[in-house]
Amino acid sequence: MNKLLFAVLIFILSCSASGQENRATQPGYDKQGLVGYLRSHSMTPTEYVVSKFGRYDIVFLGEEHYIKQNLEFVQELIPALYRGGIYNLGIEFGVDDFQPDVDRLITADHYEEDLARKIMFKDFVIWANTDYMDIYRKAWEFNHSLAKGAKKFRVVNLNYRPDWSALQGPRTHEVMDKVWFKGDPDVYMGNTVLHEFADKHEKALVYAGFHHTFTHYHQPYYDFQAQKLNSFTTSRMGNVVYDQIPSRVFLILLHAPWTNREGWGHWSSPVGGAIEAVMQEMQNRPVGFDVEDSPFGKLRDPNTYYSIGYPGFTLATITDGYIFLVPFRKFQSVTVDDKFITTANLQEAIANFWDPELREKIKTPQDLLQFSRDDAEEVAKFREVR
Repeated sequence: MNKLLFAVLIFILSCSASGQENRATQPGYDKQGLVGYLRSHSMTPTEYVVSKFGRYDIVFLGEEHYIKQNLEFVQELIPALYRGGIYNLGIEFGVDDFQPDVDRLITADHYEEDLARKIMFKDFVIWANTDYMDIYRKAWEFNHSLAKGAKKFRVVNLNYRPDWSALQGPRTHEVMDKVWFKGDPDVYMGNTVLHEFADKHEKALVYAGFHHTFTHYHQPYYDFQAQKLNSFTTSRMGNVVYDQIPSRVFLILLHAPWTNREGWGHWSSPVGGAIEAVMQEMQNRPVGFDVEDSPFGKLRDPNTYYSIGYPGFTLATITDGYIFLVPFRKFQSVTVDDKFITTANLQEAIANFWDPELREKIKTPQDLLQFSRDDAEEVAKFREVR
């Protein structure tokens, strides 16, 4: 074998083994020890979430968007939350101005699909995902099953609707202040959580994209092109709540790929693939487990974007708990609702679409729905992460 061919072969073999080497050489990675911990200390995902309300009032559940299994899990949580004395589910995916409509929708004698569409449309005109809207449906089904006069379960919209019609050209600070006319949406959502739940001494599960749910962790504001750390974001929704009531807040992340140091759209398996490897040993059984004060909390990941600015970054740096539902290869995409955009609401949708350069190209409801389909299909990339 010539030297060049031998070198190429060694390179290929080293690349194929790199994920395993990343796991095997990091401090704290002991597969059998981690498996043993799960067998002794893990719970079913539903049991795990509900158990945290024994000590905490606000439990954040952070997701990577568009994964069907996450939405099915949250919908199935509603009866268990209620039995545990938790009557509130706060969601990122809705506008608080329409909270009276939400309350009416999920307590009415008959479920109104068109009203659910309208409520979610007012939040984001391309959030045309049946699975997210079905959170309202599942809450309605559960409330409909309760005895007359029983306390109702609530779904609470946390966000406000930006004015994207104000964006007509370059995204200057002045223009974006007009778009986000009520201020930073994370701060707004954090204050809504405090007002709707904490100030009223109500317990709540808060479900949102996981960047919004960071509590003690401050996300790097990083310029990937210049490879420069500019600052840390200290005002995510979870940060806002945690700063006010740190002892009453707990964060659980749902299993998902992480952005790596190459930039947005480049994915890697958390903590060097250790979680996927351990779960395979567990026959990929769905589990929830503590990260804080557990051997999982010591797992390192210097290759993830989230470690930038954190030389000793571990899983415990970013979250308190973790839920594994399925491995990446089994992720499914959410379903796009073809009735979400119609000729009746098309012009309003175009005016409130976030990209002014693309607005002129939108001529039909299907043009807009294609953006929702493209977003949902991002999940296909997650299935390839190893």
